[in-house]
Amino acid sequence: MNPRVLLVWMTPPDYIPPLTLSERQVTLCPKGKIRRQIFDFFSVPKSLVECPDKDFDLYEFVQYSDQVEDKEFDLVVVWTSSVDLTSPFNTKKFGCPTVLLAGDTHHHELPITHLLTYWATEAFDYIATAYDRQHLHWFAAAGVQRLAWLPFISACLTSSSWIEKKEIRVAFVGNLINSYHYRRLKLIMSLKKLGLPLLIKTRVHNPQLFGGSLISFNCSLNGDLNLRNLEVISAGGFLLTDQLSFASGLDELLAPGTYCDTYNSEAQLLEKIRYYLDHPQEAIQIARRAYHTFDQHWHPRHRIQNLLDWVFGGELPEPFRYSPRSDVRYFVSTASSAWIDTRLGIYEPIQELHRVQERLRVFVGRGCPGVIAADLLDLPRLELYVEEGFGDPCGLLQQKGVPERIHEVRGEPASWPSFDAVVCTAEDLQRLGRPVRANFAFVLAEDHQLLLANASKLMEAVLPGFDFGKLRFSVRLYPDTVFYERTYLNFPVFLSSQVQTVIDIGAGVGLGSVCFRGFCPEAAIHCFEVDPLALHLLQQNALGLGNCFVHPVGLAGQNSCRTCRLWPEDPQAKWGVEQLLPFREARAALKELGLEPIDVLRVATGGDEVEVLTSLQEQLKDIKVIYVEFTSEQDRKQIDQMLDPSHLLWQGEVVAGQRGVLCYLSRACFVDNNSSLGGET
Repeated sequence: MNPRVLLVWMTPPDYIPPLTLSERQVTLCPKGKIRRQIFDFFSVPKSLVECPDKDFDLYEFVQYSDQVEDKEFDLVVVWTSSVDLTSPFNTKKFGCPTVLLAGDTHHHELPITHLLTYWATEAFDYIATAYDRQHLHWFAAAGVQRLAWLPFISACLTSSSWIEKKEIRVAFVGNLINSYHYRRLKLIMSLKKLGLPLLIKTRVHNPQLFGGSLISFNCSLNGDLNLRNLEVISAGGFLLTDQLSFASGLDELLAPGTYCDTYNSEAQLLEKIRYYLDHPQEAIQIARRAYHTFDQHWHPRHRIQNLLDWVFGGELPEPFRYSPRSDVRYFVSTASSAWIDTRLGIYEPIQELHRVQERLRVFVGRGCPGVIAADLLDLPRLELYVEEGFGDPCGLLQQKGVPERIHEVRGEPASWPSFDAVVCTAEDLQRLGRPVRANFAFVLAEDHQLLLANASKLMEAVLPGFDFGKLRFSVRLYPDTVFYERTYLNFPVFLSSQVQTVIDIGAGVGLGSVCFRGFCPEAAIHCFEVDPLALHLLQQNALGLGNCFVHPVGLAGQNSCRTCRLWPEDPQAKWGVEQLLPFREARAALKELGLEPIDVLRVATGGDEVEVLTSLQEQLKDIKVIYVEFTSEQDRKQIDQMLDPSHLLWQGEVVAGQRGVLCYLSRACFVDNNSSLGGET
């Protein structure tokens, strides 16, 4: 079979090379992605045809392209994912079968919705996923008839001889500055801290590294069956990867315990590494078994052949054909297709939380349709809390790894834990009679429409860059994040070498700390933040800064536990959903953590600044630089009065007299560095 194929490849080809589906293939790639050359993992094929790097009419482009001589095709294939914001359209006009190969749907902004919208626009005849079999039921619910799972189809592998003698080490290959991989970065840091024999390489195509190491560590980005699994196995390495959900296909394909091993927590990862370091022959036996099975069952050429047989012959064997047999959720998901938007409005933000948090506790009220629980349980580290008498919607409790993740709660909500998220009907909350505590809430009306979804903002994060000389930091923030850039980017640099400890109180998403890291590369930074939305981004930004520690608590004038009503807004209501926000008295909290002395202090608590400064009164005179944000003229005057005895105003920004930021320098710094000062106020 040698069909005439048009392949549109939306991924940088030096990162993942385009598939070769036929000798008679034309491959298009957006010109911006061909020219970037930022990865340099593989050579870019010279035969690539550059296409526009914005939405474009595919049929029209081909008709007018001098590089495409034969305009007739037997098959049109588009490879795209959640991170590709431009798409080719008018694919059906070629008059041949069309295939959408879906890449990542497990992260980024509205990742599943993005691909569903594209499918609805172009009406592809076939859809296949390479990494996220657990998401195929969403396409089935949207009305897609022909669905497939083609794992590892995009893997680019070179033959590698078996290496019998393994180095006693743990090999890891990957980018350690990509904050998308938050969990992976944390796990790597834990391994390094324990002094385990860890060999880390940035992304290189080096089969000998895996094949020559006793253990090869892998961690999914967010429950995806990623390419690293096959890269390790094909090289003869022993794969130790994270446990995925029952719907991912990992168990069916790679049979943990036979061809690899898995871990479900940081503690279990460390336990298994130590075990295999002490029992190397067991790791080698598993690696050898997988290596000799690879060519017969897992080589990407088999999945390419599956794709062609499926399109041109209607043949696709199990487990690659998506059907009710391959996912117990098929019928309950398709039967609930009428409110797929509501379900995705719940699932996608919770999936984003799952990307970052090691364990996620979610409560689902008994008035909610069972399909919501079925949707959520393909997130492998999600713990589901339900009221007594949970109705199993589709045999979920029979799936591997599911029963131990479902917990019943009884009694009054006051005795229940605080959840990361709750999904309830308004009737559920009224019936419970007392507030349920959670960071995020999804409240459903009788018609299953969302009355509240305060986690939707999680999907809006943007990724700008900040430059500090030769250093560049990519920072996650929300579009409405307030940042006084001029003041923070004019740090008194003559003090940089003297800064060892930075305290950022009310750190928000961490933009202030990013600036402090840029000017004080050796300082330890401690961030205090209590808002769950800000914390989600702060944890990622802090990990990328290094030597930056996040404390999920607010600091104030005294210890307290404040409640913030999420729904309903009526303060008289004795039921609903509320956040429980812990605050510590600032001086005691810092002393307990041993954070004395302080060189740089930032206070931006949205109203508690005066109380925090009062708590730290005895320490203020010894702090070199103090940044204070204020939200009223009265607070500004009081802050200035408090700091005037020991500090001088260095610079600041004031907006309409009511809010802004002030930067103070110790008067002692002026005496010691008088000749260096020239700041503006």
